[in-house]
Amino acid sequence: MTPEPSRSGALPGRVLHASFGVLAALLLLAMTALTTLDVVGRYLFNSPVTGAFELTELMLAALIFAGLPLATERDEHVDVDLLDSFLPPNVLRANVFLATLVSAGVLAVLAGQLWGRAGQLVAEGTVTNSLALPLAPVGYLMAVATAVSALLLLGKALLMLWPLLRRGRRA
Repeated sequence: MTPEPSRSGALPGRVLHASFGVLAALLLLAMTALTTLDVVGRYLFNSPVTGAFELTELMLAALIFAGLPLATERDEHVDVDLLDSFLPPNVLRANVFLATLVSAGVLAVLAGQLWGRAGQLVAEGTVTNSLALPLAPVGYLMAVATAVSALLLLGKALLMLWPLLRRGRRA
């Protein structure tokens, strides 16, 4: 039993898709175009695109993390529910709530670590080998996407608690 995915018309969903969704689509388009140019250049003209492998690596990392908040918002992460059919509904809801809360915490810690590492990349001036592209922007993107995912999960956990809080106020 997983929480209901948010409606696509909700403001957070629209903002996510206008930012991370568009970014992911553009990255995928750029990766496809670059790979096509590299293959055509390599096999027809014996002249591959310089740094194509590096660019593809960076775009792939950015693409994966751009998709993280989108998957989180729609509850499309891998979900193992071996015991769900055996658990009473209240225990199942508590399990989903705790898993959501723990996942939010883990992602928040990971976002902090990624942000710190991106700062180190800036301080050290770390760049790619052949094109000398800075790595820090991808690190910051990874940190922001992970933090957004953590906030989304925290919001989902709070929404799970909301009916209980409302019921408690009426008593």
